[in-house]
Amino acid sequence: MVNIKKKLIRDIAIMSVISGVAAPIVIHRFFLQGHPIDPLEFATSLISNFILGWFIYYVIVRGNLKEYFDNVTDIFRRIRRVLEGSKAHSLEEIKQLKIEAQEDDFIYEVSKEINHFIENLYMSEILDNYQREVGKLFATLATPEVLAESFYNFLLEKFGIVAMAAYMKDSEGVTTRIACFNFKECQITDFIEACFSFKDLKLINVSDVEIELLDKTNVRELLIVPLTSIDVKAILILAKTTKFSGFELKFLRKIRDLMSLGLTNARNYKRLQEESYLDPLTKLYNRRFGMRRFQELISLAERENKPLAVGMMDIDDFKKINDTYGHLAGDYVLRTLSSIVKHHVRDIDLVLRYGGEEILMVLFNTDKYDGEKVFERIRESIEKHRFEFEGKLIKVTVSIGWYPIPPEELTENARNNYKEFIEKADEALYKAKKLGKNRVICYSPKMNENN
Repeated sequence: MVNIKKKLIRDIAIMSVISGVAAPIVIHRFFLQGHPIDPLEFATSLISNFILGWFIYYVIVRGNLKEYFDNVTDIFRRIRRVLEGSKAHSLEEIKQLKIEAQEDDFIYEVSKEINHFIENLYMSEILDNYQREVGKLFATLATPEVLAESFYNFLLEKFGIVAMAAYMKDSEGVTTRIACFNFKECQITDFIEACFSFKDLKLINVSDVEIELLDKTNVRELLIVPLTSIDVKAILILAKTTKFSGFELKFLRKIRDLMSLGLTNARNYKRLQEESYLDPLTKLYNRRFGMRRFQELISLAERENKPLAVGMMDIDDFKKINDTYGHLAGDYVLRTLSSIVKHHVRDIDLVLRYGGEEILMVLFNTDKYDGEKVFERIRESIEKHRFEFEGKLIKVTVSIGWYPIPPEELTENARNNYKEFIEKADEALYKAKKLGKNRVICYSPKMNENN
């Protein structure tokens, strides 16, 4: 162990003795030649050099060193308090700990190393703070889409990430897009699929891919962040106008497991939500939720004095499809047919699985003329669609019965008597079946007279 104080005293004492002895000899050798050296001169020289050495040590060396080391001690004491105490003001405190020293100062190298330590401590505190912030974000109950938006806003604020896209691949290998922020194009391409093979963060030169942002910002670099959980893989594609720093890469590596867990929880949360209002096979609204939504649409149409069109659709000879091709083929037909129907309606419209192979459709602000066109377009699209299951083509047609509800029928009692509208659409469906199937029939009171 080095004792700087003892070493300094010893070295100064030795130098005082040497200079005390050498001074009279040098003086008499060069300036007082021929004069003998008086012993009193040696004694005076030794005493004066000891006094000078004492002055140099206690006043100059010890004073300056003590001031410097007192500052260093104070810095490490404050660092210890930061690490042991509350984190509330630690970042601001750490910023003020750096030592300023000029490059030609003999303490410059020491100060530089201390400042390097302080810089690392500061960055570590930022990482911990960011990780806690992200931890709270990913601990909230939210769907993957909402979670991705919150995380993008965090990255935009903290790191200046100008665009982000998120994709997920399930256990069956199906890739879906979770979110797309500020990228002009976010379609699933071969490049996206290739990114799922990355095991670690991957920097991509923008010259290798075509990137365009909505706000026309020039992207300097892309970063692919792969995420893996038990039953799902995901990737984040991040864009910056500058190069990604080592700190940013370190942070994203540090929170990868946290993001994967948050994504899994968000996916499970979305599933639970969907199970409460979606039919698991067709992904249409289930009957329980759909009936409530139907009542809400009736109230909305009443307030705004808008017409509604209620349609009941049934797959022709569905039992024959199940018997001929199997129930898995029947499930495939239901799923595909439901997607076709959703493609032809608006977000404000209602489509639900009413039961078995029956689908109920409620079109908002749709009169008799427009309703006929929409339902006929749906029927025709299904008839023309190529249903192929395990290499076998399946001929699928549907019958649709519907009832146009004019605004004058949407009274206060209509919300509670919505079943009457469904019954009329059902009667029209029965008529369509009776007339040969694969057709659209609008309800008319005269239908019963013709039976």
